[in-house]
Order: sequence, then structure tokens, then C-alpha cells
Amino acid sequence: MPRKTDQRTSSGTADNLLQHAKETTSNVVDQVQQQAGSRLDRRKDEAASELEKVAGAVRQLGQGLGDQQQGPLVQYAAEYGRKAADGLERFTNYLRQTDTREIVHEVENFARRRPAILLGGAFLLGLAGARFLKSSVPAATSRHDTDFGRALPPPPHQPSHVQTTSAAL
Repeated sequence: MPRKTDQRTSSGTADNLLQHAKETTSNVVDQVQQQAGSRLDRRKDEAASELEKVAGAVRQLGQGLGDQQQGPLVQYAAEYGRKAADGLERFTNYLRQTDTREIVHEVENFARRRPAILLGGAFLLGLAGARFLKSSVPAATSRHDTDFGRALPPPPHQPSHVQTTSAAL
């Protein structure tokens, strides 16, 4: 009989340990999700602030072009600048007012409905990023002068009496 009691006790202890492990894991997962959510919220707010600045700059550009009273092309560019600024401001407001989880959910749904558009947009964003990075790196003076930032020695000087062609043996 004592053996059955020992088995029940050890079985109960194992169940308690398992339950405690489940609760601890659940608490850790909740904490990680909260920290990740707060980081995403901060990043979202930072992005909204930066987009707000871009919208203001685009609006100023559009107003500056519109004030010049030049040809129809300049007026079209001014109107386009104003519309672009309005769109950026709407997107900024959307970011500020929408919960991060909802934004992620909407992007996931869009990716399921229109994967080609999402991939095309990611490709264009990658091209724009590469273009930006390329323009921010100073250009090398010539291929002979630099090799990815390292200076190459000048080619050796050949005296005029030395032949540069090789003779067949």
C-alpha cells in the first residue's frame, strides 16, 4: 500500500510541476509580447513623426511651386505636391490612430489577397533603398585610383627602350 501512495504523491508533484511550468511559460510569453508590442508602438510613433516632417516638406515644395505662377507643368507639379502631402498626412493619421496589431493583421490580409503587389512594392522599396545608399557613398575618382576605398599604387613606369610586346619562342 505505501507504494501506491508514493506513486500518487510523485504523480501529483509532477502534475504540480507541469502546471507551474505552463504558468511560468505563459507569463514569460505575455511579457515578451508586451515588450515587443511596446517597441512596435514606439517605432510606429517614430515613423509617423518622420512622415509628418516629410509631408510638411512636400507641402512646402508644392506651395513654393504654386507661388511661382509659371507654366502649366509647374502648376501640375505644385498640385501633385499638395496631393502627395495630403496622402502622407492621411497615412500619418492612420498610423497614429490604429493599433499596431491591427496594422499587422491588415498587412497580412493584404499579402494573402495581393501577393504580387506586396512583392513588387518590396522590390521597389529595395531598389529605392539601394539607390539611396549608392548616392550617400562618395564616388571613387577612377577605377585605377581606388579599390573599394583602398588606394592602389600607380602602375610601374616603363623606360622607352624596353619593348612591351613579347616575342614568340
